[in-house]
Amino acid sequence: GLGHVPMDRIRANVERQQEVCDGAPFYVLGPLVTDVAPGYDHITSAIGATEAARAGAAMLCYVTPKEHLGLPDAEDVREGLAAYRIAAHAGDVANGLPGARDWDDALSQARYEFAWREQFDLALDPDRARSSHDQTLPGDNYKEAHFCSMCGVEFCSMRIDQDARDADGEMDALDGNVDLDASPAATVNLPPVGTHDTSVVPELPDLDVGFRGDGEPADN
Repeated sequence: GLGHVPMDRIRANVERQQEVCDGAPFYVLGPLVTDVAPGYDHITSAIGATEAARAGAAMLCYVTPKEHLGLPDAEDVREGLAAYRIAAHAGDVANGLPGARDWDDALSQARYEFAWREQFDLALDPDRARSSHDQTLPGDNYKEAHFCSMCGVEFCSMRIDQDARDADGEMDALDGNVDLDASPAATVNLPPVGTHDTSVVPELPDLDVGFRGDGEPADN
């Protein structure tokens, strides 16, 4: 099936195959929607795979980060499979398959309720989700916390939303009743000094690219 196709042409290619092959199941490798990201082709291809699934592709063949670069190892396979499980599920949700959104709804509800352990259990990759959370908030007490380290307790939108509702779930005015001093959130939500251990947070790669006035990348 398709391998390298711009995103705006994927649907037409899938529909053409279905027409020519009398609706035979269509198997696609990606397709990659751009060729500029060697080392990240599990992502460039999963984007295309989602669109292909939405257009009617029957099976998605996963791509690893090593595509076009070398023989994948076990971790590459893991990354590729995860990307394609996401793509397949996103396609199912977009196509309205019965029950497809139930998983999303369950995790969203657990997220709103700060049910951290349930979120990890429901996650596509529970170990990855748990590890990402615990890098900055490793203590078991933080599995009951009404915040994560992204916004912190003071600015957590879901904590503020919950504090602004009355016992019947009706929204009150967003005033002093959502301040930390007036919050019914457990005292565990007040992060101690040293919560954010920068030594365990990986540095992001430098992806800065200069551009000329015409939008084209500048020469280095």
